[in-house]
Amino acid sequence: MNTNRGHDAPERRGALLPDAGAMLDEHGRPPGAPSRTGTGSGAAADPARVDAARAQEQRQAEAEVNVLVSHCDSAGADAVLGVLAEAFPGMTGPTPVWNAGPASAPAIWSATVDVRRHAPGTHPQARPASPVTAELDGAADPVRQVRAVLEDAFAGEHLGTVSGEHELQVSLRLTARPA
Repeated sequence: MNTNRGHDAPERRGALLPDAGAMLDEHGRPPGAPSRTGTGSGAAADPARVDAARAQEQRQAEAEVNVLVSHCDSAGADAVLGVLAEAFPGMTGPTPVWNAGPASAPAIWSATVDVRRHAPGTHPQARPASPVTAELDGAADPVRQVRAVLEDAFAGEHLGTVSGEHELQVSLRLTARPA
């Protein structure tokens, strides 16, 4: 009994692959020809440029502090984020994260501060109507710089710190300074 059922027929075998002695690969290219999208399609990357780009990305990441403002109304968040925007021009955000409940007001505002753009000599003052919780996350020195600006503008209560190998998280409760 023949159980092969025509699978051996020459018209069913298809093209040979390079490992079976073919002179072309599965895309019709001779062995060793570069593909349009894969390795060998263009000039080799310049190692110095690659290293410089990676170093720049690293410096940028080390200079950024993620700020989360919560447990407040939009006026309180605006006060805190306004101080940061004045002290650090070019700050990204704020991005509101909306409540899932029926109130449909933002529960958390998120912003990213680049401490390399610090405007020295600014001493913004703000008065949030109610206490605001600010959580700072990033490399230790930039977090300390942002914390100093916030504690200069508000009365700050330290709620806690979490230290990592290269990062620092600080939680603050900010209120208006007594007049």
